[in-house]
Order: sequence, then C-alpha cells, then structure tokens
Amino acid sequence: MPATVYPSDTSALALDGAQARERDVLLQLQAQLPGDFTIYHGIHWSRIEHGLTVTGRIQFLVLSPSGLVFIVLMKTGLMKVEEGRVFKQLGEQRQDVFHALAEQGALLAQKFRQQHSMSLQLEPIFYCPDFTVPELTGLTVNAERVVDARRKDQLAWLLQTIDSSVQLPFDKTRNRQIHSFLCNVLNLVPEVGALAQAAETLVTRLSHGLEQWVARLSFEPFRLRVSGTAGSGKSQLAFAELQRNHTLKARSLYVCYNRPLSSHMAQQVREAALMGAAVFNFHALCDRMLRDAGQEVDYSAPGVFGRLAEQVLATQLDKRWVFDSIVVDEGQDFDQSWLPVLQRCAHSGTRWLWLEDPIQNLYGKPAISLPGWVNLHTPMNFRNPKRVVQALLLMQQAFQFDSQLDLDVEAACPLEGLPLEFFEYDSEEGLLAQTAKAITACLRHGFTRNQIAVLSMRGHEKSRILAQASLGPHSLRHFTGRYDTHGSQIFTEGNVHAESVYRFKGQSAQAVVVTELAFDDFTESDFRKLFVAMTRAKLLLILVGQTDTLARLRGAIHY
Repeated sequence: MPATVYPSDTSALALDGAQARERDVLLQLQAQLPGDFTIYHGIHWSRIEHGLTVTGRIQFLVLSPSGLVFIVLMKTGLMKVEEGRVFKQLGEQRQDVFHALAEQGALLAQKFRQQHSMSLQLEPIFYCPDFTVPELTGLTVNAERVVDARRKDQLAWLLQTIDSSVQLPFDKTRNRQIHSFLCNVLNLVPEVGALAQAAETLVTRLSHGLEQWVARLSFEPFRLRVSGTAGSGKSQLAFAELQRNHTLKARSLYVCYNRPLSSHMAQQVREAALMGAAVFNFHALCDRMLRDAGQEVDYSAPGVFGRLAEQVLATQLDKRWVFDSIVVDEGQDFDQSWLPVLQRCAHSGTRWLWLEDPIQNLYGKPAISLPGWVNLHTPMNFRNPKRVVQALLLMQQAFQFDSQLDLDVEAACPLEGLPLEFFEYDSEEGLLAQTAKAITACLRHGFTRNQIAVLSMRGHEKSRILAQASLGPHSLRHFTGRYDTHGSQIFTEGNVHAESVYRFKGQSAQAVVVTELAFDDFTESDFRKLFVAMTRAKLLLILVGQTDTLARLRGAIHY
C-alpha cells in the first residue's frame, strides 16, 4: 500500500516548470514509501516579525509512523558551494539553502510548540537531484541529510532508514495532533478550488460508467431495477434516460419521493430543454392527475396523502398521462400501493427504469415487489472521497444492529478528500456557536459559500439550526415553503444553504456540515440517516455533535 498524500489530488499541480518536477518527486515518494508514511506537499506558512510577514516554502513534509517529521527542501538546477554552504541563485538574490532549511524548520517547530506545548521531532533533508555536491564532509549540515544527483533515487530509502534508527515509541495521539496541525494550522489546501473542480470532473466522468452499462443492455420488455449505493451514478443515469427519450421524441415521466429532488431534476430538464419530459414527486403527480380530471384535493382532511393513490386509481385519466418511458428514483421510499398508479401511466411497450438504494431507506418501507424485472446491482461509490466511505464502513463494523445491516459500498473515487473534522457541543447555545465555527472552517479551507451545505439531522419542525436566519456572521439560505410558477423552490436570501437530511437526499455539495448529531442510542435508523448525510460530501465533511455522541462516532472511525 503506497504512502498517503495531502492534498490528494496531484493533478492540480502544474504540468510544467518547477512544479512538474515537484509532482514527479511526490509521485515517486508516494510509490516508494509504505502506507504508514504521510506526505504533505505545497505547504505555506508565515510569522510576523518586526511588523513584516516572513513567508517560507518547502516542497514536502513527511510524517513517519514513529512521529518524525522530515522537512524536504528541494532545489533543482545548478548551485554553488562556498565554505561548506550551498547557494542557489534566485533572480538577483542568492539563497543559502542550508540556512533556509534551518529557518523554516525553526518556524515550524515554534508554531507547533505554541499550539501543543510540546516539541516536534524534525529531520531536515536537502534534495538536489540535478546537482552533485562536492566534498560532502565539509558541509555545515549533516552530510547524510543531503541527497544529491548521485543518489537522487534514494530519497525514500533514506527517510525509511532514518526513521528505523530512531527509537521513538508509536504514539497515536501525538501523530494525530501532528497531522491535524499540518492540515489545519498550515492551511494545507490553498488550491481547494482546483481540487473541487477536479473532483467534479472525476466524479462526473467515472459515474457515467453506470449510464454506459445500461445503454448496452437490450431486452424486452425493458424493465430494469438498479440497486446502487450513494454516489454510484443513479442521478446521471436518470437524466441520461430523459435525454435519450428526448432524442427519440418519446414522452418520459420522472417520479421520485422527495419534492426538493424533483425540483432539482425539473430545473435540469428546463435548462437542457428536454421537451416531453414530465417531472414530479409522487404526491405531486397524484395531485396533478386528479386536478386534470377535475377533482379537488382536500389537504386539510386527516390522512389525505395516504389516500391520494386510491383516489387516482378510482379516477378516469386522460391518455396524456400515458408515457413511453418511466423513471422511478428513490424507489426504496415508495409504497407497494403506489405501483398501480405508476402502471396506469404505462402502455405495453413502456420502458421502465427503477432506481433505489436500500441503505437510504429512511422510512422503514418494505422493498417493492417487481417480479420478472431484470436486476442490476452496483456498490461503487464515485461521489465521495475515500475518507468518507472508510468512515462509514468503520461505523457499520463498530455498531452492531439487530438486523445485521449489510453496507455494500466500495470507494471508487480516486480522491482521498480532506480529513474529517469534528466540533462538539453540550448546550443549545453551543450547538449554534459550533455550527457557525464549522461553516467558518469550510471558508478557511477555501470553499465558497455556495459550495457549502449545512445539514440538520432533525426535521424542520424540531431543528434549532433550521429555525435560524443566520449563524454568527453566516446568513442561512432556507426553503420558504413556497414554489415559483415552474414548481421550483423559493429560498430566503441567505448565502449558506441549510437543509434537513431528509430534504437534501439526491443532492450533494463540495463541503458538508452535518449538525445536530445527538443520539441516546445509536440505532440502525440513525445510521441510515447519517449515511445519507455523510454521502452528500464531495470533498470536506464536518460533523457537529453532542459531546457523548461525537465521542462514540470518533471512536468508531478511529479519529
């Protein structure tokens, strides 16, 4: 298993000049160092001295399993050696590389000591793959810490050799503190915009694999049930089906359970000008068919939503409610009694596509019976970074549920993602303050406000977060409960989207803050809801929870 790299998206590095060389060395180190080493690249930090900001840059920091931090200063091209010192000409300035290495190491150690009141074990390494340093014995630094052109391929070997010679006991807590320091204090991911763009491109391209497989299937009648985990490409498949039908001038119906998801899909359909595609959530579909038949729906009557399907089945419908293709999304949330309503919208040759994820069954519905249908199962998650998927798998292993929940999901996204972050609270006031801090943390990582989603584990009626107009300096963008003439949701003017987990199903964001995590007893239902929440995050996931709950979750995922 290769070493872990932060930031994980090496494609964001430039492909020419010095950064191309830096990337090559990074990939070499990643391949040659074992999996218990961690490599940090592109790190910047600064300190204030006499009113000036002093900025230093090193190419790599490497954290070894024993807790050593190697500072690797890399210089390419020709240099000069004078009185045991190596100088690099940078424009009109000469840089003493050994002095720069020592100074930057001192700055790093000082910052860590201020944060943690303990010392950082540092090992400076000078790497000059294009230059041979003469008379290594006369240098002002330890010659064994200089890797020049003669042994440029031995950098990874040297780091492992030094680490094995140091008698430091393994300390998981200390290493976690060092890792957190390097990731958070040193602002590890200044290129988060490029990383977000790369993640979007990768996820879109990879998740189209499901769409391509389905396009190759041929059978009659076409009735396909796709059981796919979160991030497997079900949404892309649904939209591709609508595009296909538009091209063939076939009339298609898209039906899901969640009103926000249907609004999201309807907007995509309008933007793509897919004529002939009707988009509804199930209850809105029933309402529209009944109104089209001249019947009013009394929503003040108790149990009205439970009777909508029966009312539709008892009503004569116009033939325009018959479609050539029907796409059912969120199928795990449908009732068996709803199926006859959908079947009334089909003719003998209608093409059916049923999409579901049993793990995202938040309402405890039994699986729909679809005898004679072709089944396709895919556990590949392309949306979420590996850290999120791994955390979910560890949770499932740690908590034993009565039903022996089978979490069939595989991390297929090539990105590691950013480290999970945790903010704890013990009071309602603490909840609001810590959620605000979590939003600020997303901004500090470089995410813009429209890339952040705050998801409450409570419904709108019980949520403290969703009752707020703002959290600290952050105004929240809420659903008002109203819709425009196109059926799209109308939101408040806030700039950070806040929603319940239930209403955000089928959607995602680059950075996700999951808040109001508080469980007396972590049940299978709680896990399913948390699964939905966590799998909305494309790059950064922050959990804001009550102290005891957060301690249990962190213990389960070894954070």
